[in-house]
Amino acid sequence: MKREQFLAQPEVAAFVDWLVVKLPALTFKLRFKSSKFVPGGLNVDVLGFEQVIGHYRWKASWSDSSQQPVDSATWAETRRSLGQLREWLASAVSANDEQQALQACLQILRWGGVRGAIPFLHRLAGQGKLSSYLRKMAGLMSLDGDNDLDDLDANSVERFDSGLTKIHALLDLTGSPIYDSRVGAAIAMLYSQFRQQWSGKGKPLLKFPSGGARGDQIRNPGAFAGCLPAPQFSTIEYAEWARWQVRLGWIIRAVLERTQWFADQGALPARCHAFEASLFMLGYDLRCFDLTQVPEAKDEVPAEEGSDEVRGGRGWVPTGHPFSQVLKDYLAFRQAGGALDNKASFVDWLVAQPRDEKPLSRTTAQGYCFAFSIEEFDLFGRPLAELKLIVAGGEDGLRAAMGTEVLEPFTMGDERVGVCLVDVLITGNAYAGATTEKARVDAILSAGYAGTENAAKTLMALGRNVGKHFGLLDEQHLPTRLFMQFYQPCLLDA
Repeated sequence: MKREQFLAQPEVAAFVDWLVVKLPALTFKLRFKSSKFVPGGLNVDVLGFEQVIGHYRWKASWSDSSQQPVDSATWAETRRSLGQLREWLASAVSANDEQQALQACLQILRWGGVRGAIPFLHRLAGQGKLSSYLRKMAGLMSLDGDNDLDDLDANSVERFDSGLTKIHALLDLTGSPIYDSRVGAAIAMLYSQFRQQWSGKGKPLLKFPSGGARGDQIRNPGAFAGCLPAPQFSTIEYAEWARWQVRLGWIIRAVLERTQWFADQGALPARCHAFEASLFMLGYDLRCFDLTQVPEAKDEVPAEEGSDEVRGGRGWVPTGHPFSQVLKDYLAFRQAGGALDNKASFVDWLVAQPRDEKPLSRTTAQGYCFAFSIEEFDLFGRPLAELKLIVAGGEDGLRAAMGTEVLEPFTMGDERVGVCLVDVLITGNAYAGATTEKARVDAILSAGYAGTENAAKTLMALGRNVGKHFGLLDEQHLPTRLFMQFYQPCLLDA
């Protein structure tokens, strides 16, 4: 489907009309807790969507090609900062300078407080394919070309996450939005409100996806009475996420072409980014829409099949799995050769393996792949030598897993990603602070990291497994020297 076809659909056209009329009249209650990204927090009521940009906050820092720090917090500062990153990335990609393109990408991730895409970017750069891949994606994701959504498929989109959406958006010159959990949450909520007021019929057409926050913020409209739930990033394919970035970009441009909103920002692409930044602020916590919440349900499920926190995007409870053993299984799968190196093939292989105990169900095998996603360790497609280091574990294995030659301190961003490593942090702190299982469980529950005793135990089981594998926890599950070094920024923020 191309742009004209997409925008001509009655429901899409009606949604654009609704946004033009309704956005100036809505009031938003922005309530941000104090954090490293928003020091001092935010507590303000805003009338009208266009006024939200005046309260934009994202405190970030990155280093330019001369290793000089670039700091920003307000929208004016952020716009200048992103302009420098955009120029650096575009120049490097145009010149096929793989190392400069890689460094620009890594600094974009640093600005955004995300790191999941690092191994993928290093791998592409090492193969001399990073610039060509980014150029290809730029053509497929342009908002004013003749490109077709169907061309964004499993063959063309190799990876996609909250870091790569930033890279693709910054390389684009047509106003393509950064589509992260906050932007997705905000547009999904607006669409849900539109559907409640629309007189048209049929199933919802625009199922904007979103993802969980690392705190107790709400980023799924389904948590509110009468609102449509948003599909979660963890449940959709990479290519589908990329297509939603393009769809949202088309909608934003259609709205701005009919209004003078953000005229002080400059040309249409700059206005698009101001629109996106306003969505970003609204999506921090959907309670800013001041709607009635649906009471949370506590739903105990088997650990290998996930948990209520996983499905809801709350807390830090993982899908339970034997981390070290699954790594060994994956290495054996790779060394056997023959099958495609992806989740579906590995799951098939796991299910088919003869076992003394009960054979793995397909659901359990899929759950065992929890750590393989780009939001965790991005394990599929790793070079075999690199994979062997990860399987061996220890500090060298952790460095290989993180995709860096020098082990950089772990930082927690705004989204619920890196669950395995966060669980190691939570588990290490729990063991350092309490001597009994009950006390550790109680501490995790009171901190809000899990909602039930069973979920807290699942969290610690994975934390112990991953922590010991990489030498972050000792045999008594207590923090090691490496733990203190790796998690230093998190310990300072605590």
